[in-house]
Amino acid sequence: MKKFFVLVATALFALSSFAVDKEKVAKANGKTISDVLTAALSLNNTPGATADMSNGQLIAYSFEQVGYELPSDLRALSQQGTTVKKMAKLQVGDLVFFNGDQCGIVSTLNDDKSIFFVHVVDGKVLTSSSNGLTFTQGQHITSDKELNSLRKEYEAEQKAIAKAKADAEKAQKKADAEKAKAEKAKADAEKAAKKAQEKIDKANADAEKAAKKADKANQKRDDLINSAENK
Repeated sequence: MKKFFVLVATALFALSSFAVDKEKVAKANGKTISDVLTAALSLNNTPGATADMSNGQLIAYSFEQVGYELPSDLRALSQQGTTVKKMAKLQVGDLVFFNGDQCGIVSTLNDDKSIFFVHVVDGKVLTSSSNGLTFTQGQHITSDKELNSLRKEYEAEQKAIAKAKADAEKAQKKADAEKAKAEKAKADAEKAAKKAQEKIDKANADAEKAAKKADKANQKRDDLINSAENK
């Protein structure tokens, strides 16, 4: 029963989430949501990196560091992951959208339910407060727990693949050994059959030779008898 609920939960997650390449997540340089935010802010250290960058491009670049491929178009981004309808429900790392096509990545949750978010302002990556902005929606893309889960799933799959490959190689070696054994047995049987046939041929030759010798002896005996009778 427990297994059934796990399968159902997995299926529901698959239906409610977008496709994620687990291999890219597992092999990505970044491992946590903190790495997403760090990657965004670190762009300021590269002259000209954010000069013409949009918020959508910033988001796509930042999440790429943890193995997620997201579109850079804001409308497409607003449909990724799971929608968060209330700002108070947002988590660090979620995407947040405000009126006026403003958006960013949630970096801090405040006690007053407001947030700070990372976004691009005049060609520079900044952290701003949501105060004074009208919240439209949020999109939950991933979390540390989900990232870790995806990596574990990938590792488990790779172990299963490696085990299956090792088992297949072991089975192939066993099959090759059995084939070699069968071929040797066949060769031995053919050799034994040939040797037996040679013995049979020799026995037949000896029998034929003995028969000729007997015929010759019988003929000699008959000649002696005939010779004695004629005298």
